[in-house]
Amino acid sequence: MAFCDLKPVRINIDSTGVSYIIGEVFAVYANDPVPAVYSWNQIQTVVEDKRCITVKTENCDFVIPKKDFIQQEDYFRALAIIECAQKSGGFVYEHQRRILPLKSEYIETDPGKDAYTGSCEIDENDAASTFIMLMNFKLVKVLWLLTIILILLIFLGLHIFVGITRENVLYFIPISVIGGAILTLIIYLVCYAVARSKYTSVAGCDPAAQEPISFTISPVGFAACESCVYDGQELIPWSAFDYFIESDKMFVFYKDGTTSVFVPKKAFDKKCLGGISDIISLRLEQR
Repeated sequence: MAFCDLKPVRINIDSTGVSYIIGEVFAVYANDPVPAVYSWNQIQTVVEDKRCITVKTENCDFVIPKKDFIQQEDYFRALAIIECAQKSGGFVYEHQRRILPLKSEYIETDPGKDAYTGSCEIDENDAASTFIMLMNFKLVKVLWLLTIILILLIFLGLHIFVGITRENVLYFIPISVIGGAILTLIIYLVCYAVARSKYTSVAGCDPAAQEPISFTISPVGFAACESCVYDGQELIPWSAFDYFIESDKMFVFYKDGTTSVFVPKKAFDKKCLGGISDIISLRLEQR
């Protein structure tokens, strides 16, 4: 089982005097010196939101505020344990949007001697520029068509509301062209703003956006995980992804038609990028 060596996390809630332990089991220490112990297959739902982690059993809901985790590392370790337990326990797991894959997607395996490793924080500007690049790939095919349609609509509108004659047609044609170009530019700028906000909205929900991330690229699989919980022995198989896109700053892996993982090139030594690109290209389709 992946991440099986993670130490249990103890959370003491000062306001209530209740303590929780998240590990191989979920334990609750209340007034009774004997804890209530739940195996993960006894858990019905775990909900992770901005303020707390809520563990729901058949009879009780246990709310663990994020502010009561002593260190940020404890919080990431608790989430990793929960996500791995969800794979075996089968409970419902509801969580915020993530910039990293869930730990339940990992398998425990040796990356091998041909693996490349690196670490860095995911830079917001780099990620935003990559989102914009991806947007451009989609828009470039339709921008010219959109411009022509807008020109024709403006020309038609002028004809309906003003009336086009031989005398004014030479004025209305450039007006239509300029108007269509301006409207296309406005649409592009709106899409640009949406593309930039797309990453920031995800990053705002995930505290891992401000943490060092460890990356591994191996012929066996791939890893992108908070450095404080990753020990280098877990990977996501390449079969979990569908294809990838490469920009000047990042590799972007796709799953089910949506962006799944961003891999900054700056996390690795520049001389390794050719070998990394070869590994990825041999195992995933590039688009």
